[in-house]
Amino acid sequence: MKLTILFSMIILLIGGCLPEQEESSIQASTETPFPLLDEHDLLQLGMHGDCRVEQYENDKKSSLVHYSFCNYTVKSLDAEIIVELSKYNNLEDLNGSYQYNSLHLRSSEGLINENEYGDQSRFSVNNEDDYGGEFNEPGIYYYHLWIVKNLYLIHITSKGSKDAKEHISEIGLQILTKFK
Repeated sequence: MKLTILFSMIILLIGGCLPEQEESSIQASTETPFPLLDEHDLLQLGMHGDCRVEQYENDKKSSLVHYSFCNYTVKSLDAEIIVELSKYNNLEDLNGSYQYNSLHLRSSEGLINENEYGDQSRFSVNNEDDYGGEFNEPGIYYYHLWIVKNLYLIHITSKGSKDAKEHISEIGLQILTKFK
């Protein structure tokens, strides 16, 4: 009897350690979902580009439900802008990701403002005190705006002109109008 119970426990342990055959499905699409920028927004902001969207099954395997990556150019500013939108399953995963990503490898000297775009937002610019900042190209600025809204984490970043600061701010405010 003891041997049968021990053998059953070993099989359960081995079965629990094997990788599952079924993977979370990813659906790639070129459609721009809520709440990213639409055609009117892009025209108003003087930007053009494309987006990649991934939808994940809403289960315990992944903290993400949705991820969008949009790459834009603004010729009037000579800047590249990336807008990332991540939707999380719960507030704990969202907060952990926000805290790590918005502070990771950045110094406090580049911080422009906090909480100006909501309770959890950080706006910063690259600085020579950032990790790897000494390798930044002269005259190239990297702005980062992190915003948390509901279960969404929005990250807007630019590479290029110092003048992109106001543009990044406008993009953040435009995206926030999509949340009601």
